[in-house]
Amino acid sequence: MTARPWICATLVALGMGVAQAASPTHLYAFDNSLDDSFGGPALISFGGTLGATHYSFDANQGLAVDNAVDPDVYTIDIRFVFASTSGYRRIIDFQGGGSDSGLYILNSALNFYPVITGPDSVVVDGQPVRVTITRDEADNVTGYVDGVQQISFLDDTGLARFGTASNTARFFIDDNVVAGEASAGSVDSIAIYATALSAQEVAALAPAVPEPGTYALMLVGLAGVLALGKHRRQRL
Repeated sequence: MTARPWICATLVALGMGVAQAASPTHLYAFDNSLDDSFGGPALISFGGTLGATHYSFDANQGLAVDNAVDPDVYTIDIRFVFASTSGYRRIIDFQGGGSDSGLYILNSALNFYPVITGPDSVVVDGQPVRVTITRDEADNVTGYVDGVQQISFLDDTGLARFGTASNTARFFIDDNVVAGEASAGSVDSIAIYATALSAQEVAALAPAVPEPGTYALMLVGLAGVLALGKHRRQRL
């Protein structure tokens, strides 16, 4: 196991402010493993290829996990790449393959079918993207791309509520009610939170591809943390 997960977590905490940083309850970092970094249920593979830093998949070769997400209140944060964003491309299936409803990319925009499509074409073929979806206690669902809100709606019919006996979450696998609604791609992290992060907390998450200046600021902050730790060890 490499040090990549704790470095990433440290950088995220620095970007958000350590005292205010929300912590995921489950984290899948794909470091040669489908295991949860916090010891929870492992992901189930549907035929893709696990590498040292990511999981690659052809269309409908995604992932699933049981009993990792509260069915009603959650945040799911995913860093991934789609080979194609033309038409409907499934991101999350909430009903275990039993419904066409769910979270998609639709012609490069974020979409929750059959409710709402975001205003912008913000996802690019072959480029890393970070998609975050939250559902709160009042049934409000909000979706973001790289920290920027794209969709929001009242889920009073429970379309974004995990509806199977084991609260199964399926990623990148379509139900095939309508064929051709899945893309090949890869994923390098899935984080699940037991709360609905605020817009400010989501915006503070690192984008899928940080700007050079953002990298520099995070590295300076990390250097400060490491220097502080060294100084404290010298005083002991």
